[in-house]
Amino acid sequence: MRRNSSPRWDLIVVGGGIVGCSAAYHAARQGQRVLLLERETPGAAQSGRNLGFVRQQNRDFRELPLAMASIELWKGIEAELGRKMGWFQGGNVALAVDEATEASQAEWQARARDYGLDTRILSASEVADKVPLLSQGAGVRSAMYTASDGRAEPGRATRAFFEAAVERGASVSLGAAVSAIETSAGRVSGVRLGDLMHEATAVLCAAGAGSRRLLRSVGIDLPQELIRATVARTSPSPEQSVDPCVSAPLTGIRQDSRGSMVISVAGGEYDLRLDSWRYMRLYAQARKDNPDAARVNFLAPLQRLYRRPHVPPLADIPPTRDNVWPEPRRVAQALVEFRQYFPALADLPIEASWAGVIDTLPDMVPVLGGVEDLPGLLIATGFSGHGFGPGPMAGKIMAELAGGRSSSIDLTELSPMRLNHVQGQFRPMTDAGVPKRSR
Repeated sequence: MRRNSSPRWDLIVVGGGIVGCSAAYHAARQGQRVLLLERETPGAAQSGRNLGFVRQQNRDFRELPLAMASIELWKGIEAELGRKMGWFQGGNVALAVDEATEASQAEWQARARDYGLDTRILSASEVADKVPLLSQGAGVRSAMYTASDGRAEPGRATRAFFEAAVERGASVSLGAAVSAIETSAGRVSGVRLGDLMHEATAVLCAAGAGSRRLLRSVGIDLPQELIRATVARTSPSPEQSVDPCVSAPLTGIRQDSRGSMVISVAGGEYDLRLDSWRYMRLYAQARKDNPDAARVNFLAPLQRLYRRPHVPPLADIPPTRDNVWPEPRRVAQALVEFRQYFPALADLPIEASWAGVIDTLPDMVPVLGGVEDLPGLLIATGFSGHGFGPGPMAGKIMAELAGGRSSSIDLTELSPMRLNHVQGQFRPMTDAGVPKRSR
């Protein structure tokens, strides 16, 4: 890669997921000089490995405006980019099988109405009309339904943004990891890639599971944790149609553009690491509230040594150097519930399974925006397993900020700086790498 005369880039984007590729596309479209850096290939990590829901429904209200704005992008994105990505606005149905879930859904729907969202509560008979293949004996009492929600093919969508960014003039480097973000005179000055320094006015950290390591290079201690989530896909059944995405009590279910059913149990495995103690206290409440959301895997260190590389069969997902392997227990768990609620599809065999790494934060909503103490640094990470849907809008907003514009939505409650005021979770560090006392 050639060295450009300073300033080399208006924006360097670290991370080729859907947020990073969207940011690169929108920034290049605005006329910014953009460099996109990805250590694997676009969509190789979680942006290409997730369930494919594009939803506003049941979001944390701090991120609901972002999700709603992103839906408006999704509606026209295939036409804008000139590429098919399996976008289908078939709605989202979240089943309620007990009184507690009904009450929770009614409360959320009442609050969402204030945001102008089209969510409504369906009766049991209305659920049956909306999802005819759903078992009538599964004990569904009602459901929450958002007609404006949709679905898309994750890898295809991410690559569509990547290709469109290149067409708009963005430069790209694939296959090498950024070793550090560089600073000078109290602001970001670029990134180091191998033995080369690439200068930029702004740097966007959209590195997903790699964000914590990268941000530590500029003294930021992001309390990010990693969950390995498993997804499975059945063989196609194009003659059987399930239009909306369906959230059963434990399992998310959608039909893909081939007619296959894609299923995944909410949550995943917490693979133990040598530094797992670091943020243990900050996640205590999350573990208590969701005991099965992140099952601790004590064998992970040995599995990393002895597991053979996992190449997903018949799945449009490239292998990665991290060798993220699916969990058979989760596939079986998802399959049991899928067959319970869709008995007409129970004979469909599983043809592929894969896994990806979800990057989470203690409050389960992302950090999105700039860092006050370090001009030029933008962060878009920590989407906690639900970043695919809002990803295109998150990228567009980051491009706006990099270009000196104001965000088109209020990011106050998603700002990285919010964590300065929550138990010191987001802390500047000393030169020795030890966190300073939070302000």
